[in-house]
Amino acid sequence: MNFASKLALAAVLSLGTTALTVAPAAAQKKDDKKADPNALKVSDEFRKPAGLAEAAVKAKDWATAEPQIVAAEAAAKNDDEKYYSSWLRLQLELSRGNEAAQIPALQTLSVSPRTNPDAKAAYAARLNFLMGKAAASQKKHADVISYMTKAREGGEKNVDIPLMMANAYAATGKNAEAAAEARNAIEYAKSTGQKAPEAWYQFAIPKVVATGNREGTYDWLAYYLKDYPTVKNWRWAIEVLGQGAKGTDRAAKTERIDLYRLRRITNSLADRGDYADYAYAAQSSGLPWEAISVIEEGRKSGKLPATDADGNRTYTAAQAGVKSSPALDALAKQGGAGNGDALLAAGDNARALQLYDAALAKGGADTNEINLHRGIALQRLGRKEEAKAAFQAVKTGPFVNVALLWQVSLDTPPLS
Repeated sequence: MNFASKLALAAVLSLGTTALTVAPAAAQKKDDKKADPNALKVSDEFRKPAGLAEAAVKAKDWATAEPQIVAAEAAAKNDDEKYYSSWLRLQLELSRGNEAAQIPALQTLSVSPRTNPDAKAAYAARLNFLMGKAAASQKKHADVISYMTKAREGGEKNVDIPLMMANAYAATGKNAEAAAEARNAIEYAKSTGQKAPEAWYQFAIPKVVATGNREGTYDWLAYYLKDYPTVKNWRWAIEVLGQGAKGTDRAAKTERIDLYRLRRITNSLADRGDYADYAYAAQSSGLPWEAISVIEEGRKSGKLPATDADGNRTYTAAQAGVKSSPALDALAKQGGAGNGDALLAAGDNARALQLYDAALAKGGADTNEINLHRGIALQRLGRKEEAKAAFQAVKTGPFVNVALLWQVSLDTPPLS
C-alpha cells in the first residue's frame, strides 16, 4: 500500500538558500560597509569546494557535486558553513532518493538560524516524515504516530502519512483511529486524481466492525461498494459481516437465506454453486417457492446448467413441496409472521408485508427478524425510505449485520 506524493518532495527541492557569493575575508575587512549583511560568513577553505559543489548542483551534475560536497562538509566549522553544506547535501540525497542520508541534513536545516522561517517549517515537516518512516520500519508505533502527526501539522503532504499512521494505530489496537486514517489515505488519493487500492478499504472495514459502530460500518461498506461495485466485493462484504450464517440453528439458516437474497437483489450470485446452494437452503428451510424461482433464474442466466444433478434434485423436491403446502391465499388469511415468510419466499411481497405489520402490532414475535423481512419486502416493492427504516429497526441479535448489508444495498446500484 504505497504510492507517495511527489508534492512534498518538490516543495523541499524548491526551497532556496542564501547564495554563496561572499567575497574573501580580506576583502570583507577592507570594506565592511559594502558587505551584504545577509551574506554567509565562510572561510576560504570552505568557499572553494562549496562553490564548485553549488555549480554542479545547479547543473545537476551529481557525480561532480558529490566529492565537492564531502570536502565542503569536512571544511565546515561555523553555523553558516554547516547550513550551506547541509543544503548541498540535501540536494544530492534528494536526487538519489536516499532518505536516511537526508535526515542529518534536514536536522541541521530545520534549526539553523540561517534558514528562512517558511523553509524551516517545511524542512522540519519533511524531517518528521522521514523519522516517521524510519520508526515504521522498526515497528515503533508510538513514534510513527508522533512523527507523522507533526509532519502533517507542518504541511507535509504525502499519502504515506495516513497509511503509516493507520498501520500504527491498528498495531496498537486503536481500530477507530486506524480506519479514520485509512479514509484519509483514500481521500488523499482521490484528491490527486488516483484511485485508492481496494486493499485500503478492506483494511479498514473489519476495524470498524470490531468497534461495534453500526453507523460507521454502514458508511464504510457503502463507501467501498460505491467505489468498487463488483460481485467479488459484495461477496467479500457478506463474508465479513455474515459470519453468523455458518451455524446450523434456525437463526443461522434464516440469516444464510437472507444473505442469498441479498446477493440475488444485487445481481451478485456468481455461479452454479451460488444458485444450487441458495435453492437447497430455501428448500430445506420449508420455502419451496423460492427454491423453484432461484433454480429457474439460474438456468435462464446460464449459470446453473439444466443438467445439474443437485439443482434438479432440489427442483423436484421443491415442486413436491409446493404441491403439499397450503395455497398462498390460505396462508395470507391465516396470518402470522411465519406465513409472511412463505409469502416473501413466493415473491408475494405486498401480502407478506401486511402479515409482518400485523405481527408487529400484535406483539410477542421476534421484532428484529420481522423488521429485516419487512425491509426486504419493502425494498422489493420499491419503497426505499421505508425499507431503510425497517432495516435500521433491527437493533440486536443475529440479524443486525444482515440488515446493515441490506441497508447498504439500498444505496448501491445492482451489478449489471
